[in-house]
Amino acid sequence: MRVVKSVPVEDFEFRGSIKDSDVSRLVRAFAEDPHIHEAEAETLLRLNKSCPVQGPSWCGFLVDAIADYILNQSGHEGYITTEKSRWLVGKLSSDGWIANRAELDLMVAILGRARWFPLSLATFVLDQVAGAVIHGFGPLRVGQGPAQALGSVPGSISEGEIALIRTILNAFGGDSSIPVTQPEAEILISVNRAVASRSAAPAAWTDLYAKAIANILLSEHGYAVPPRAVALRPWTTGDTHASVDALVAESLGGLRATYHRATAEGRALARLERQRIEIVTGETVAGIDGEWLTLQLSESQRPSAADAAVVDHLRRECLIADAWGDELTPDSRAVAATAA
Repeated sequence: MRVVKSVPVEDFEFRGSIKDSDVSRLVRAFAEDPHIHEAEAETLLRLNKSCPVQGPSWCGFLVDAIADYILNQSGHEGYITTEKSRWLVGKLSSDGWIANRAELDLMVAILGRARWFPLSLATFVLDQVAGAVIHGFGPLRVGQGPAQALGSVPGSISEGEIALIRTILNAFGGDSSIPVTQPEAEILISVNRAVASRSAAPAAWTDLYAKAIANILLSEHGYAVPPRAVALRPWTTGDTHASVDALVAESLGGLRATYHRATAEGRALARLERQRIEIVTGETVAGIDGEWLTLQLSESQRPSAADAAVVDHLRRECLIADAWGDELTPDSRAVAATAA
């Protein structure tokens, strides 16, 4: 703790604030000794909790410092291992919940800078957003528990929360062509059911959800998927008051330009990429259980309007088989044969 000890952090904690001048002192101190030790990283995170009044420059400094410690000075450069993932979650959460929006933003920013990180860390952060939408509490809503969240409405989702979900999904995929995984899909489906239980879902959510479900289904039917930044990119035009079927059709209109039939070489490279991520992070990248997915989209589960619209669109376009077990269409039969 040579660097932190050279700055009177106890004074910051005593007054409960971090001024821009304090940040400047920390920046100068770390410039002289750029190596961040674990104890110093813990001190910075403690300051973030104990000093609610923060100068504008603090957030950027904290993200830079913690990201540097996690990604560059504590193991594989650019990667977050399961060990560091547990450390980060332990420092920023209690009983499964991150304390506030600032700390959630810190974690999301770190994920955005990482090349790869464990799937469990991605789903942990997604759960923070899902808690706000499904239950009306968590770091994105007023209060941290059901009793305190009377002002929040379960089932509602904001444009900012939709963008945050897309950011987290894209961060895990990175430059790799990894389809949306089952743990991520479980969260997305739960969020969609909560949103669908209220009035019409925002068009931006229908767009993101439709693309995520299509990504899963096309991957399961033997298609090579593009990087998530391409697969899940938002459309910028569209009638936000259109029906769900119309919104889904517009959202998925470019699938033939971004998905193609997987080749044997492509499948082998995808497996190697997945294995590489698993080796580096120390955690398995869970795929989709086909039976589970079929159950989620089956009539017995009363699929949402968005689920039904996605499946119907893909079937009309002869991209997939019927999700409820009908015969393959000619095009998807060829794809399935290629993937076998």
